[in-house]
Amino acid sequence: MKKYIQSIVFLALFGFSFIIHAQEDQRVSHVVVVWLNELGNAQMREKFINASRGLEDLPGVVSRHVSAVIPSERTINDDTFDVAVTVTFENAQALKKYMKSQQHKDMLNKQLKPLVNRVVVYNFGNL
Repeated sequence: MKKYIQSIVFLALFGFSFIIHAQEDQRVSHVVVVWLNELGNAQMREKFINASRGLEDLPGVVSRHVSAVIPSERTINDDTFDVAVTVTFENAQALKKYMKSQQHKDMLNKQLKPLVNRVVVYNFGNL
C-alpha cells in the first residue's frame, strides 16, 4: 500500500511539473524548407544562406540556424530540398512581429524570393 501511495504521489508531481514547464516554455519554432530555382546549385545555396543570416538579430529571436541539405541514403529522409532555416522565438507574438518586420519583408522580397522555386513552412510550439 505504501508503494502504491508513493507511486501516485510521484506521478502527480511529475504531471504537475510537466504542466508548469509547458506553460513556462512559450517558445515557438519556425522551420522553412527551401527548393531553389536551380536545384543543387552550390552558389545559389551559399547566396541564400549568406543573405538569410541578415535576419539573425531581429528582436524575439532566441536562436536561428540556416544551412544546406545533408544528402541521405535513408528513404525516410527527404533530401530533395536545398536549404532549411530554423528559427526559435521567445513566443508566438515574437514570431508575428518577426514576420511583419520591414527588415524581414525586404530580405524576402529583394534577396531571397528571386532565388526560390518552392517553400514549405512549419510553425510549432506551446501556445
